[in-house]
Amino acid sequence: MHSLRAVAVVGASTLLLLQACSGGGGAAPQSGVGGTTGTGGAADGSGQGGSDGAGSGGRAGGTGGSAIGTGGGNGAGGQTGSGGGSAGVGGATAVTLDQTGNPLGGIIRTYTTWLSTATGDPAKLAADQTLADNMITWQLPHGGFYKNGVAAYAAPWDGVAPRSGWFGANNVELGTIDNSATVTEAMFLADVYRRNGLAKYRDAARRALDFLLTMQFPSGGFPQVYPARAGVAYSNYVTFNDDAMVRALAMLDLAQKKTAPLGGDVFTPDQLTRISTAIASAIDYIVKAQIVQAGVKTVWCAQHDPTTYVPLGARSYELPSKSGKESVGVVAFLMSQPQTPAVKAAAQAAIAWFKSDAVKVANTAYVGRPAGNTDDTYNPIQARAGSTMWYRFYDLTQDVGFFSGRLPTDNPPGTGKQYDIMAIEPERRYGYQWGGSYGTGLFTYTDRVGY
Repeated sequence: MHSLRAVAVVGASTLLLLQACSGGGGAAPQSGVGGTTGTGGAADGSGQGGSDGAGSGGRAGGTGGSAIGTGGGNGAGGQTGSGGGSAGVGGATAVTLDQTGNPLGGIIRTYTTWLSTATGDPAKLAADQTLADNMITWQLPHGGFYKNGVAAYAAPWDGVAPRSGWFGANNVELGTIDNSATVTEAMFLADVYRRNGLAKYRDAARRALDFLLTMQFPSGGFPQVYPARAGVAYSNYVTFNDDAMVRALAMLDLAQKKTAPLGGDVFTPDQLTRISTAIASAIDYIVKAQIVQAGVKTVWCAQHDPTTYVPLGARSYELPSKSGKESVGVVAFLMSQPQTPAVKAAAQAAIAWFKSDAVKVANTAYVGRPAGNTDDTYNPIQARAGSTMWYRFYDLTQDVGFFSGRLPTDNPPGTGKQYDIMAIEPERRYGYQWGGSYGTGLFTYTDRVGY
């Protein structure tokens, strides 16, 4: 049996690229860097107006928030609003890195797997147009989609069945960015519009974008759902889990840059302006939410509080932690943006954490139990020369990986937090990924660009 300490010899399990935990109150607010005085950018936190509900109303907007500096000689500072100091984004010295090989590309291109593989462009377009027609019938009144997956769009909505599996106040059906939902539909619809020019597909994509912009908290983070989910608190936290927020931001960035399939007139000038503000606000949130351990910035948690930035848990076996999986996606997004001092420092600090000998587990691989195997003595943390593993969850105050069964009060009951993967119940041991080679793909990119 491997204790967590003993696993250091055999190796530690690494998490997926994309789960990250921030925390510990976040990094101290950063003031603008460079320039003489510099000029502040437009303040964020104005919100979208309206109240939560089934229609198109958004969250009530905050009145303060930070501003992002965009001018200045060598990079102007951001000014401080009621929400705290900004990350000081912008300036002439903020270079953009070569994006070849950035893992973010794999996160955002899910929609391409939904495109038809029929022979010939006319046949492909016909099939994709049928799918898009069905998809539009499933779109919720607020513009979002539930995580139905592509199979749901094989037929149009029947007008009776629920279009979402999650509900808010007054039984309003919720849209989500979980499992790539809404982002994938928006990009698919935009791709169909790019090929046939029919406005109904463009307009549906615009409604989906409005959903994304409306769900954003005034602080800059994105929750898992919108409107708020009733009875499930973690869905209403800022959600890096499964790359939810990162994927939404990556789509906004493609739209801002008018990168296919989001080029041309897919989105309106007003939407593009709102996108710019949304991205700046999100970067500010990410920088502030980065977990600080012993005075050093590390990575992020899978969920964070939208106003205090502290790391939060989700399901009973998903505890507050530093995430070896989700943090990869957060770093990838930061490296896709202009490298202001604050953005670069956040990315490099996280990369240094991933590369730390205290965090990575050398010559070790996480190998999931094969399908059909019922051997409950199987240990997925295995010695493998040349491989490196990271845990999915690390303690907030130390670089020690851990695992978690369900709580003893759950049904079925579990063993709770453990430092030995073999000490958690088999249902959780084999029903969840507790480690992976998360940092390996990231380093392929970061090393190439000199980070």
